[in-house]
Amino acid sequence: MSNQYEVVTIENDVLIVGVEGCDDGYMLWQRGLTEDTGSEDGIYFEFDDQINGDFNCIKKCVVGNDGIRVAMTDGKSMYFYFKEGFNRFEELKSGLLQIYQGSEDILEFHF
Repeated sequence: MSNQYEVVTIENDVLIVGVEGCDDGYMLWQRGLTEDTGSEDGIYFEFDDQINGDFNCIKKCVVGNDGIRVAMTDGKSMYFYFKEGFNRFEELKSGLLQIYQGSEDILEFHF
């Protein structure tokens, strides 16, 4: 996802932001752009596997030079390290700002 693939894509009226991590893990955000694709459902977030996915589960998301720190609404937190050579920060920032449009206070960027 991170360097070979687009960080931000739109498929079937769903905005998708995804990045691969250093241990072949990933973080993925999705937001429907129309009512038919779940625009009323909110933001779906997934980490490494669908079992780690849910809607509206992020309280804070901080993106830095080496990775992403996420604080979840259930009190858990995680840190995700980018693959070496990741350089798509502006694309990631733009995509996350689109995903969290109207709730930008969840996001912080430090790069």
